[in-house]
Amino acid sequence: MQTITLEPLRWSEQPARVTILNGNGHPKAYFQITSPRDIARMAIGRPVEEAPRLVGILSAAHHLVSAMALDKLFNVQPPDLAVNMREALLQAQFVRHHLRKLYFLLSSEANPFKGYHMRQAAEPGSAIPGQALDEIMDCLALAQEAAAILGGRADHPISAVPGGVGRFLKDPHYPRLAEIAEQCVKCAVGVAKFLREKIFLGSKAMAALLELRFNPMLSLAAGDGSGNAIVRDAAGKQIEQIPPDKVFEKIGLHQETWTYQPFAFLKEKGWSTIEPETSGSLYFVGPLARLGGGDELATPLAEQERQLLVQALGSFPHFSVAAAYWSLAVEAIQAAEKMVELCSQDKLTGPAIRTMPSQVGTVGWASLESPQGFISHRYSADDQGILREIEILDSSAENNALLCAIVRKAVEDSYARKQGTEGTKSSIEVSLLPF
Repeated sequence: MQTITLEPLRWSEQPARVTILNGNGHPKAYFQITSPRDIARMAIGRPVEEAPRLVGILSAAHHLVSAMALDKLFNVQPPDLAVNMREALLQAQFVRHHLRKLYFLLSSEANPFKGYHMRQAAEPGSAIPGQALDEIMDCLALAQEAAAILGGRADHPISAVPGGVGRFLKDPHYPRLAEIAEQCVKCAVGVAKFLREKIFLGSKAMAALLELRFNPMLSLAAGDGSGNAIVRDAAGKQIEQIPPDKVFEKIGLHQETWTYQPFAFLKEKGWSTIEPETSGSLYFVGPLARLGGGDELATPLAEQERQLLVQALGSFPHFSVAAAYWSLAVEAIQAAEKMVELCSQDKLTGPAIRTMPSQVGTVGWASLESPQGFISHRYSADDQGILREIEILDSSAENNALLCAIVRKAVEDSYARKQGTEGTKSSIEVSLLPF
């Protein structure tokens, strides 16, 4: 039996590879995470207030949800200023994350880092103007600047602490953040328009990369205002609500021997297989899952773009790579519009940045919609404030079954089209990127 290994995979946030076992013309493909991320080993036994900085290595959103869990553990309510700063940081990370993925899509046929700051024209043979890529990169730089102002650092932020944030903003930051937010809205709308007209609806070359569809499956996303996680079936119908304090009672993690990344599943339905089409307990998260309920969005420009998506592709839910990329564009606009609302001086000023904890609780939990999807933390501490137990639900585990299914489908389609190894690898990378 011939074995083909494809690695490294472009744009993967964790070290990953695809192994294809080709026997008698019937390939079996496996998506494997090749390195563990054991946060519990790093965190247990340390003071619990250190958790936000430790888990920040996963993503900026984990830094924020960790602070929220500590708010619960210490029984403190952050001041409005701190709540707004945390939310503004989260929205800046949404803009960064989504536009970066769209940049990689547009530059997928070339080296995405090759002289982008000097590019004056399209790459030879590319249908994507260099100016379009430059504009996205300029907006990414602005969103990164906003994240650095609000988080102390753009990556691995340090600003969120139990009960609030660690510092006030400086006077020059207020007009700069407002300026950045307005520019991000303008850029996000322009990127969505370009993608819609030139890629999603107007490019035969890119259409082949975006046509992959995966089998319908359950989805999970936080409900607006309720604080509960909403589980929807493949038709978009709500079938369950999971309160924040019940997440780890309702959702389990199953570990297979051939990958370091576990598979998240609904405990009530039980574990059976990693195949979504034959398992009733697997689900996915992220932009496509958040839009899957078909609800109207709260910001006008994002809702306008969502309506254009529905007109072109039909009503939600969708289970295609093209819809996943378009959902990134919709959410990038929404995040930029929310930044405009939050990045005003009246929202980011106040008499206090933090409510100081006065007692240590035993258990704290919180959930959050990150750019990648729903995440949740649960901490247990002793009476000295030492972390004794930590549970983390990460979007990478929740999407693991989906990624495996997408890889299998991409390999099957590539073999049917008789693509070579490089063509197969490129198809896999582009199909995995929006998730």
